[in-house]
Amino acid sequence: MLAPDSADILNIGIDPDFKRQGYGRALLKHLIKELRKRNIREILLEVRTANKSAIQFYKKQGFKVISVRKNYYTKNLKNQSKREDGIIMGLKIPSTEIKNDL
Repeated sequence: MLAPDSADILNIGIDPDFKRQGYGRALLKHLIKELRKRNIREILLEVRTANKSAIQFYKKQGFKVISVRKNYYTKNLKNQSKREDGIIMGLKIPSTEIKNDL
C-alpha cells in the first residue's frame, strides 16, 4: 500500500545510561520537524505489548493506539509457540509548528 504522506518508525533506541533525560523526546521532536518539512502528515510505529515504557512514552508524545496485531511477535526463538501482540500506534503531524508541544 502506497502512503506518500506517512512515515514508519522502525527503531528508536536510547542508551540505558541516558534514558529518562529527554533524549528520546528531543529525537522524536527533531524527527517530526524534519518530516513536517517533507509534507509527511502521519507517523506510524509498532511496539510489543510487553514494552510498557515505550507505550507510555509514545502516548505521552501524542501517539494513539490504532490497532493490535494478535500473536504477531515470537516471544522466544527457542519456543516459537509463545507469541506476543503488537500494538500499532500513530501520530498525526499538524502542518504548522505547535508551541511547547512535541
